[in-house]
Amino acid sequence: MRLLCAAAVSLALGLFVAVADDKKPADDKKPAEPKSDRAADLAKLQKKFDAAFADLTKQFEDAKTPAARDSVRVEARELALISAQSALEIAKEEPKDAVAFDAAAFVLEKAGNLGGGKEIETAVGIIAEHHLNNPKVKSLMPVISRSGASGEKFLKAAAEKATDKEVKAFSLFFLGAAAVDQIEDEEDAKEVAKIIANATQYLEKAAKEAPDAKLPSGNTIAKEVTTQLEALKNLANLAVGKPVPDIAGTNLAGKTVKMSSFKGKVVLLDIWATWCGPCRAMIPHEREMMKAMKEKKRPFTILSVSCDDEQETLTKFFEKEEMPWDHWFDGKAGNVAKSFRVRAFPTLYLIDHEGVIREKWVGSPGNEKIAKAVEELVKEAEKPKG
Repeated sequence: MRLLCAAAVSLALGLFVAVADDKKPADDKKPAEPKSDRAADLAKLQKKFDAAFADLTKQFEDAKTPAARDSVRVEARELALISAQSALEIAKEEPKDAVAFDAAAFVLEKAGNLGGGKEIETAVGIIAEHHLNNPKVKSLMPVISRSGASGEKFLKAAAEKATDKEVKAFSLFFLGAAAVDQIEDEEDAKEVAKIIANATQYLEKAAKEAPDAKLPSGNTIAKEVTTQLEALKNLANLAVGKPVPDIAGTNLAGKTVKMSSFKGKVVLLDIWATWCGPCRAMIPHEREMMKAMKEKKRPFTILSVSCDDEQETLTKFFEKEEMPWDHWFDGKAGNVAKSFRVRAFPTLYLIDHEGVIREKWVGSPGNEKIAKAVEELVKEAEKPKG
């Protein structure tokens, strides 16, 4: 709250000065004050923000209770809000120059990740009006694409008016990605089909515009679009009751393995990462379940797909945590996570011995629910044929 109070005092002082100036006689003319060094002011603001945020990060890490962590989050949002307001004042002085772009970018990068509101809209507006073809705008597209109606308006304007081919391609790509995200909340099959068609159109245009442009993930637009389009084709088969797509992954020995290689067994597909607390919490139960099934030679296996940044992180994790079942390494931008439309960790699919998806859970549904669902499907697999 100290930050918020400080901002209120500053605003109050600023208002006082403005009113006092208004009351001065018209003939009381003073030489115009030279404009401040806006670049230096912005650099000072950024440095102050970084120092304060580093301190809050340490406080968060040292916090012992959920209430203490929540308090730090509130203070971090206040810091972002106050810093964003100061940056926008700098940008508004000369909205067309490079300092204004950097100030607006600062708002998007800091406030955008900490829950900004109208400040984000103002920053997006400044960039849309004056800096649409700045190549640096590409790095801001992920944040802009998440900024609601103002972000969508910006992306559409860039897709239509930008003369920089890569800026245009990025805007088309993120319009397509935003359309894909709508599918998660849509249950009507006809609406899903419309969304897929719309997303496909945007993605194909992006790949045509600048296929070799590098996205933040490190992949080219052409490669990323190919993966996204493949995922969209598989999307209809990701529903419960549909055959699981025969997606290929890479095991820890570097060999390519397909989902179809597990047919005949019930498979718990667990898409996770070592840094995910709820994922790690599942491991002891998975280990017990796997051991019991293996001892009785029952048709069941677990396939864990790691989305860690580096495979070395996973192999070091195994030194402390035994996980004796099948593993694929997908990385942070891998084909498997994209194909299965992973939005949170863990994402779990329970697949029967015929290769049909029978359950999907985003987040662990609890050990008992998993065990019960697995047992039912294993019994089905063990039934005599004919």
